[in-house]
Amino acid sequence: MKQVATATRPVPKWLTRAEQAALFHVIHGNDRDMAIFGLMLHAGLLVSEVCHLVRGDIRISDRKGTVRIRQGKGNKFREVPLSKTLRKILAAWLEQNPEGPLFPNRCGQPITISGIEKLLAEYAYRAKLEEITPHRLRHAFCKNLVDLGVPLDQVAMLAGHASLDVTKRYTTPSMADLQSAVDRTAWE
Repeated sequence: MKQVATATRPVPKWLTRAEQAALFHVIHGNDRDMAIFGLMLHAGLLVSEVCHLVRGDIRISDRKGTVRIRQGKGNKFREVPLSKTLRKILAAWLEQNPEGPLFPNRCGQPITISGIEKLLAEYAYRAKLEEITPHRLRHAFCKNLVDLGVPLDQVAMLAGHASLDVTKRYTTPSMADLQSAVDRTAWE
């Protein structure tokens, strides 16, 4: 999907809702990978933040949950509430994997950034999606919140942005947004 550029900074690239659904359709059935990519798409975590998570960073109950990021961008600490969807995904993974690294690789060691990037590339290929990176999942998280009308200060806090100027980039419409706006004016 093509986004419209601004004069100062390029607009981040995010996944459309259809691309998000296609990606998770091919991941479905792999609880570990659903949890990894769910944290990026549904909680806005950076790939490095996912790699540094330990079990104690995730707190889940029936009605609420949080993920604690101890080593965020710029060594910032933050807590992000978990949606009902993400709580279910994480609970399924934690039940299946009750000990050891939170997200082990094939050798039983904690998964690495490059390991996650390779996994995502494989899933993107299977979903017939191009130019998908872990950071695009985070961008999709922010864009989804903006599109739902969540105030920018809340989006910034959830994403760990130091400045609202960074978060404002998600208000820039994509070409699909502009096309949809123009289509609403059609008489047919």
